[in-house]
Amino acid sequence: MDLPAPDRLAEVLRQRFGLDAFRPGQQAAIEALFAHRRLLCIQPTGYGKSLLYQLPATLLPGLTLVISPLLALVRDQVGQLGARFDIPAASINSDQDDDENARAMAGATEGRVKILFVSPERLDNLEAWRFLLGLPIDLVVVDEAHCISTWGHDFRPSYRQIVRAVRTLAERRPSVRVLGLTATANARTEADIARQLAPDEATPLRVMRAAMDRPNLSLATVEAAGAPAKLAWLERFVAQSPGNGVLYCATRDQTAIVAGYLAQRGLEVAAYHAGLDPAAKRRLQREFLDGRWRAIAATNALGMGIDKSDLRFIVHVDVPGSITAYYQEVGRAGRDGLPARGVLLYDPADRRIQTHFIRSAQPTPEDFERVLAVIAPDADGAWPNLTRIRVRSGLHPTRVTVVLAELREQGHVEKVLIDRKQVYRRVQGTDTPLDLTRYTRQDAVRRAELDAMIRYAEGAVPCLMQALRRALGDDDAPACGRCDRCAPPAWADLPPVEANEGVAGWLLHRDVEIAGSRRPPMSAGLALLDGQLRAPPFIDFMRRRTQPGASLAPAVIDLLRRQLDALARRHTFEAVLPLPSRTWAQRDAVAALAAEHLGVPWGADALAWRDAPDARQGELLNNDQRRQNVRGRMGAALPGATEGALLLLDDYVGSGATLAEAARAVRVAGHGGDVVPLTIAKVRWRLGARGIV
Repeated sequence: MDLPAPDRLAEVLRQRFGLDAFRPGQQAAIEALFAHRRLLCIQPTGYGKSLLYQLPATLLPGLTLVISPLLALVRDQVGQLGARFDIPAASINSDQDDDENARAMAGATEGRVKILFVSPERLDNLEAWRFLLGLPIDLVVVDEAHCISTWGHDFRPSYRQIVRAVRTLAERRPSVRVLGLTATANARTEADIARQLAPDEATPLRVMRAAMDRPNLSLATVEAAGAPAKLAWLERFVAQSPGNGVLYCATRDQTAIVAGYLAQRGLEVAAYHAGLDPAAKRRLQREFLDGRWRAIAATNALGMGIDKSDLRFIVHVDVPGSITAYYQEVGRAGRDGLPARGVLLYDPADRRIQTHFIRSAQPTPEDFERVLAVIAPDADGAWPNLTRIRVRSGLHPTRVTVVLAELREQGHVEKVLIDRKQVYRRVQGTDTPLDLTRYTRQDAVRRAELDAMIRYAEGAVPCLMQALRRALGDDDAPACGRCDRCAPPAWADLPPVEANEGVAGWLLHRDVEIAGSRRPPMSAGLALLDGQLRAPPFIDFMRRRTQPGASLAPAVIDLLRRQLDALARRHTFEAVLPLPSRTWAQRDAVAALAAEHLGVPWGADALAWRDAPDARQGELLNNDQRRQNVRGRMGAALPGATEGALLLLDDYVGSGATLAEAARAVRVAGHGGDVVPLTIAKVRWRLGARGIV
C-alpha cells in the first residue's frame, strides 16, 4: 500500500478516533512507517504510541500483529478498540482460557479481527507459531522493543523469538511492515534494536526519537528505612493525595502487605500481581479504571500496562532495578497532561532484592552443563518437556528458561512437537563451544544500572528528571525546575517519615494469606507468622516445632484462635485434618486445640502418606521438584462424601505443594465442600538451592 495522503490520515483520525489533530510526531511516524516499512519509535510514556499502529491497521488490508508483554494493557485495549473505535481486536495469551484463545484464533483466521495481540511467550509455543505463520499479516508491532536487546533493562529470553518471527514473516510476505515501540532505550539499546529489526545490513531501520521530558510530572525521593516507616508514610500520602495512583512493589508479597495495611486503615487499596487468577486480574483492572480503588499496590504486571490516563501519583515502595525501568513505570502518571507526582521511597536494604533478581536470572557455565546433561530420553525414549527439565536440573526456573533459550539459539538444543507435546532434544553433531560472553556483559550492565538507580534514590544527582532523561539519551537535558531537588518548597506538603510502633505490631499479627487454587479446588487460607519478617515469634516456633513436649507460645495461640475465628466467618467447618508430619512434634496438640475452638472433630489419621516422599521438601532445590516429590502420594480416609468445610492444618507452607496434594486427596475421597488451609508459618523456599530465604 502506498503512503496515504495527509488529508486521508486526518480524515481517519477524525472519523475513526474522534481526534481533531495528531500529537507532535505522530503523523510523521505514521508516514515514515508507510514510506520506509521499518520504524523504531522511541517516545515517552503517554505520547500516544498506540495510535502509530491502530490507525495504520485500519488502512492496511491484512492483519496487524502486536507482540506485547503487557497483558493488563492488552485486555484494556482489546475492549476499547472495539467499543470506542469499531476496530475488531483479539488477544492470545496465558491469562485467557483455552476457549478464549480458540475464539481469538478463529476470528483471526476468518478475517474478523484487524488487530491481534500476542504475548512473546506464545511465539515460543510451536502450535501458536504455526498458526501465526498462516495469517495474512501486513504489520508486525513489537511493543516494549527494548526487551529484544540484551542491553535493554528488561531483557526476556522469549523476546529472542520476536526477531525470528519478524524475519520469517518478512520472508513469506516481503511487503510486511515492522514497527518497534519503546519509551526506554538509550543509544546503545537503540542501536541494538535497530540492528535486529532491520531487514538487512544494507537497509537500515528508520529511528524516530522524541525528547524524554514529561513537563507535567514532578519527581521526589524519600528515605524511609524499614517496612513500618514506609507503610506509615504511604498511609498519610495516599490519604492526602487527590485522584488515583499506583504503588509499585518489587514482589507479590509486598503488594499484599501494602494493600492489606492501607485497606485496614480505611483506604481503598487492592493488590495486583501476576499470581492472581485471570478473572481476579480482569475484575481489579476494570474496577480501578472505573474509580473503585484509590490506589493499586502492584508489581509491574499491572503498572506497566494499565491504560488509565488520569493517574495523579505513582509511588515506588521499593527501588526498581534500573533508571530506565523507573522512567517507564513512573511515566504512567499524568498521561492526560495534567499535573502528576512520582515519589520513590528508598531504604538502603532495597538493593538486596534487586541484586537477588539479577543473580537469579544470571546463568553460570555449570548451569548450562547441568541442563545439557538432563536433556536426554527416558527409558521409553521420550524427550523431556520444560517441567521435566526443571525437575531434573533443580535450577531456578528463570535460569532454566534463559539457558534453554540460549542453547536453542546456539544450535545445541531444539524444541519439537511430538504427539502434541512440546519437548526438548539435543541436536546431534553439534560440537561448537558455547559462547556465554553475553551473560558476562549483561550482568555488568544490570549491576551498573542498579548502581545508577541507587545514586538517584540517594539524591546524588542535581535534578531528578534530568538524571532520567540523560540516562535515556537526552544528553543536553536541562534541570526540570519542579523536582524536590530543583524546587524543595513545592514538596513541603510531603508527609514526614516517622517511626510507628502500631505498624510494626500490625506486621507481626497481620493476615498472611495462603493462595487458593483451581486444580485441585482449594480455598484461600491463612498462615499465622510471616517467615520473611524473621520476627521472634517465628524464630521461636521454627526452633521449638520439633521438640517433644514443647507447646506454642501463648501469643501464637491467641493468634491461632483469632485466625480460626476469621476463617469460621467465611466457612462452616465440619472437621480439622492435620497433615502427616515426621517432624512437627506439636501437631496433635495444635489440631486438638483448633478442633475444640471450632467445635468440630479432628482426624489424626484422616490424611496419611500411602507412599512416603523421597525427600523432605526443604532438601529439594526448586518447587518443580517439591511438587514431583509429593504428587499422588497422599491418601484420605473420610467418613463419607461430605459438604462442610475441611480445615487442612500444617506447621508451615512454602511452595504449597504438600497442601495441594492434601486437597487432591480429600477430593479423590469424595469431599465436595470447601477445603481451607491453615498453617502456623509461611516461608519462602530458595530456588536453585536448599533452605528458606
